[in-house]
Amino acid sequence: LFSALAIAYLINRYTTKIYTVTASILVREGDENAAAEFLYKSNPLINPYRNFYNELYIMKSYPLMEQVIDELNFSVVWYREGNVKTSEFYDRNFPILIKPVGRDLPYGERISFTLKDSSSFEVELLTPELSAQRAFRGKLSIDTISVNGFRLAVAGDPARLDDLIHRRFVVSFVDPQQLAKSYASRLSAQWAEQGASVINLAISGPVPEKEVEFVSRFISVYQRYDVDKKNQAATKSIEFLDRQLANIGDSLSYFDNKIEDFKQSQLYTNFDNESARILERLEKLESQKTEFTLQENYFKYLEEYLGRGKDFDQIVPPSAVGITDQVLTDLVSQLTQLQFSLRMLGDLQTVENPIVVERQRKIQQVKKDLMEGVNSIRATQKININFVSQQIKAAEKSLAQLPQSERELINIKRNYSIRENLYLFLMQKRAEAGISRASTTSDVLVVNPPNRSGGPITPKPTQNYAIAFGGGLLFPFIFFFLAEFLNDKIQSKEDIEQFTHIPLIGGIGHSPTDQSNLVVFEKPKSSIGESLRALRSNLNYFTQGKDKKIILITSSIGGEGKTFTTINLATVLAYAGKRVLIIGADMRKPRIYSDFQLTNDIGLSSYLSSSAKLDEVIQKTSMENLFLMSGGPVPPNPSELLLLPKVGAMVEE
Repeated sequence: LFSALAIAYLINRYTTKIYTVTASILVREGDENAAAEFLYKSNPLINPYRNFYNELYIMKSYPLMEQVIDELNFSVVWYREGNVKTSEFYDRNFPILIKPVGRDLPYGERISFTLKDSSSFEVELLTPELSAQRAFRGKLSIDTISVNGFRLAVAGDPARLDDLIHRRFVVSFVDPQQLAKSYASRLSAQWAEQGASVINLAISGPVPEKEVEFVSRFISVYQRYDVDKKNQAATKSIEFLDRQLANIGDSLSYFDNKIEDFKQSQLYTNFDNESARILERLEKLESQKTEFTLQENYFKYLEEYLGRGKDFDQIVPPSAVGITDQVLTDLVSQLTQLQFSLRMLGDLQTVENPIVVERQRKIQQVKKDLMEGVNSIRATQKININFVSQQIKAAEKSLAQLPQSERELINIKRNYSIRENLYLFLMQKRAEAGISRASTTSDVLVVNPPNRSGGPITPKPTQNYAIAFGGGLLFPFIFFFLAEFLNDKIQSKEDIEQFTHIPLIGGIGHSPTDQSNLVVFEKPKSSIGESLRALRSNLNYFTQGKDKKIILITSSIGGEGKTFTTINLATVLAYAGKRVLIIGADMRKPRIYSDFQLTNDIGLSSYLSSSAKLDEVIQKTSMENLFLMSGGPVPPNPSELLLLPKVGAMVEE
């Protein structure tokens, strides 16, 4: 029990404590963008498609985790040395910053860091056994220090370094990708309940302050990701529209200059209503044709983009150029979302992951449907363009009947008006996209900020002490039970009575090794003497009616107590007034005579070999009524001597 409780104390004292940090966030189902919605309705740039089933998977994606780790510099882990163990610590306001720089990064390496004074430090590269290989000295600044082939940027706040001077720290450098995988596996993200849009986040670690900082930064990065994802369509649209505006702006300036030059060269520029009517009609027709041309440029752009075979999440949406076809818009949005979710899988894209394979198949299917939709719209557009072109030719025919100067001015105004209307249209679209991007907010809101939930989850002192207490008591009982269960030795009379029907008439305890075999003679009131007297009484019970009694004492091997039992049983019988003769029939190793301090010159072997008579081989002991026939000299054939008929006659006599 003491050992078990001591082990439990050591476990509770030196096991690294693990704490749990929890937080809750709300993912809104739709972004009610009031600013953009106030200006124009049904803007596809502010209503991106969101699949809530993907959110939990996106949260635990490696790229997102790597961004959090990089911003927090978690790839540099600080440890504080103690008397028994070295434990990790974290302080968001720690006055010393170490960051690897350059190409050769020290991932997997460990160094010791000791601040010598407020401006200098010493770094030692450590082996896996934490023994120093070599020391490097440097100054606290933004400059870098070279340590065994890699470079470190070390900076510090001199005003807060006094308490850290001469204190030794261990710094470990961890691969951000491996660390991202570790955090992704440890971060738990689950819906609060069925049908709710609240997600409960939880993560466990040895330093709760570090985990709180991780969850806080993770939520911030996830919010930025959500905003960037929603702004992506608007950003790409602005880039596309800016290129179109630059091209049209140059043409607009050109025709503006031509109108100015024409007015300077012509004194009369006021023409009749017919020319104004033809000009207005041409402007409308040319504006329609220009819109069709712009849409055709978008379709060409879309074909080229899809032909690249990757990065489909950067497509400019059709709404950016005024295409209102809902099927085409939905297909582009779906393709963008699929590519986004595939990109968030990170390193998993390099293996045969079923999720990756399924999403790649869906991307190819949506891509195919998108091309079919573009071809269908193009066929319709071609009919419209042909019709508009015919109308333009008819208007130009009417225009040809006007005077030359009038026709020239109308052509200049027509070209200017076409580009002006297109420029205004593109400016409107760009303004819409800009407002959408500027007014976009994240759909991810913090419900419960990150905080430590209670004490450490491991170790559990009370539980460990309870287990140790129970185990400390139970283990000995199990040990004794198994020892008794597996024991096949005879230890009590019950063991004999359980397995045999032979009557048990007595039990004699062990004699101390420092005593002689004459226990009853030397200590007649001892416990062994009493047990032998009980044996004598039981023998009398079993041998009632027999005047002459012959008792054979034997065992399977030597050392089991034949001589001890024989001598002491004969002694108690002699004390009872019986004349007792001990026959030492062990002729191979006769030794019973030595306990009585008699000789073995003659004995049983002498009588059986006819070397002596019976009365010559019987010796009287120092005890009254007790006689001894020792084994005698060791014969060459003791077994054959015991088979002689003379043995039976001797016993009878």
